[in-house]
Amino acid sequence: MLACGGSGDAPADQSAPPSGGDAATSDAGPEAVLTLGKTKYEQVCITCHMADGNGTPGVFPSLVGSEWVNTAEAKVPISIVLHGLQGPISVKGETYEAVMQPWGMIPDADIAAILTYVRSSWGNSASAVTPEQVKAIRDSEGARGAWTADELKAKYPAM
Repeated sequence: MLACGGSGDAPADQSAPPSGGDAATSDAGPEAVLTLGKTKYEQVCITCHMADGNGTPGVFPSLVGSEWVNTAEAKVPISIVLHGLQGPISVKGETYEAVMQPWGMIPDADIAAILTYVRSSWGNSASAVTPEQVKAIRDSEGARGAWTADELKAKYPAM
């Protein structure tokens, strides 16, 4: 299995990162949120998912048209970003075995901006994500290990 996201070492305490970040409130205008999201994506996600969101074929999945990104249930990608993902996952009919590290150390507002950018770029058209949504998932899920695709499907049957 290949790991994406830096060293693959999870932070020691993911349960209480700062909730602020560069886009501290959901009052930031849509353009500001997208700009921040693109900047943060380029700092955190680009290594595996590439600048165009197409990932690395056979290694790291595409975010373009992904059912995991474009789901109406924003809780799914929020959960993946907060806690990571391991084990097999099928994205647009292709199975991947890579590991995505948890990014729970990133502030809620920055996670919301990244996901808003991803969910509205490259032809994706899912709803924006707010810092409040990220905080709610962080609070409800607490500190946990990486998700598997099967666990997420069980928790969010609409997947």
